[in-house]
Amino acid sequence: MKKADKKKAEEFLDVMQRAHAAIRKTLKAKNKASALELLEQCQSYAISLGQQIESVEGEGFITVTLLEEYCELVYQIYEEVLQLPQVNEIRVHNRLAKALIKVGNSIRNDIHVRTEVVFLPYKASMWDSLESVWRAADEDPDCEAYVIPIPYYDKNPDGSFRQKHDERDQYPRDVPITNYEDFDFAEHHPDMIFIHNPFDDCNYVTSIEPFFYTKNLKQFTDKLVYIPYFVLGEIDPENEKALKGIEHFCVTPGVLYADKVIVQSEAMRQAYINVLTNAAGKHTKKIWEERILGLGSPKPERKIWKSPGNG
Repeated sequence: MKKADKKKAEEFLDVMQRAHAAIRKTLKAKNKASALELLEQCQSYAISLGQQIESVEGEGFITVTLLEEYCELVYQIYEEVLQLPQVNEIRVHNRLAKALIKVGNSIRNDIHVRTEVVFLPYKASMWDSLESVWRAADEDPDCEAYVIPIPYYDKNPDGSFRQKHDERDQYPRDVPITNYEDFDFAEHHPDMIFIHNPFDDCNYVTSIEPFFYTKNLKQFTDKLVYIPYFVLGEIDPENEKALKGIEHFCVTPGVLYADKVIVQSEAMRQAYINVLTNAAGKHTKKIWEERILGLGSPKPERKIWKSPGNG
């Protein structure tokens, strides 16, 4: 189960616990009608939660069995409240709480969390900037990794889109491709999304499909990670002229919106931090220090791009 789904399951439990407290209160006030209605709601919550868990973990999963037992208990209590002149509200609450504690412990201990990671390359020739990261994720039994090539457009001088390019059929045969039209980002809400195009609408020559602009992707993931598709020539992070030369690589939507940015070296990390601090103000330095990581480029063959100011 995904972390987000497990969190939803735990939120269901919170709602049911509050319902238990309300049942105790209404029974104490001898308001049978309200107590019966709340019991029906508890059963409805339990059935919904069971269906959610079963759809991921399969039929007969232990948490689902415990929820079925909880539903049976709720039914028994419902009949008691309906037929008996009086029931002990404390005993009712304790019986419900005990059954729900078993469900909660099972959700915490028996449901295994899998991380869902999405990779969004746009040009097949640039896949090498993400491939080794994807392979590590794909080999991790606790991770579900998707490669979703996204389309891009050539742009006219006025900024309008011209020819559309879709290169999903140009990836290595051992890379399973998911069609971007078939993947519901809102429903999946992946734990992490990796991108290698940082420009959004700021590139004068090409543009990826606008849905995949970083400012939009942010709402569909817990962590957006940008890894540049290029490797720059190393520079002195204190050289102002050199920093000016790489500014257009650093001050981009991908860097500004990403939760983490992975660059080719510790020296380049410091260069990014200096460029971004100069652009946004000294008070932002800590933000960039936490966001930019100098872990190295995943590209297997480092192709050095000469940038202006490198001399």
